[in-house]
Amino acid sequence: MLLKIILAKILNKKTINTNTKDLVKFGFLTGLLEIIYIALVAGFVIMGETFLPDGPKPVIIGIMTFLTLFVFSAGVSGVLIFGLPFYLALQNKYKEALITLLSTAISLIVFFILIILGTIFIGQ
Repeated sequence: MLLKIILAKILNKKTINTNTKDLVKFGFLTGLLEIIYIALVAGFVIMGETFLPDGPKPVIIGIMTFLTLFVFSAGVSGVLIFGLPFYLALQNKYKEALITLLSTAISLIVFFILIILGTIFIGQ
């Protein structure tokens, strides 16, 4: 729902039309937001090692931190990827829900491939 409002603001519309073009745009933006979120979480994990002091650490702190971040990330990713498709499915707009979900999945796959190719070619 929040992403629907954000996309409506970006597109300068009061509501999102459920035509195919807008749904594909929304799926692409959702995939992009998910990639940005993944990059932020990865950066947080990498920088987290610098925040923690060296020396013996209680194992429970590390496990609890990981599980908390994992559960929070699952919630955020679930809302990003499945929020609008679930909302559309509740309104019996199954075709629109599937278009949104598939465009999000395809954009995630495309971004993943671009990241892998960029890593391969930049790393050489």
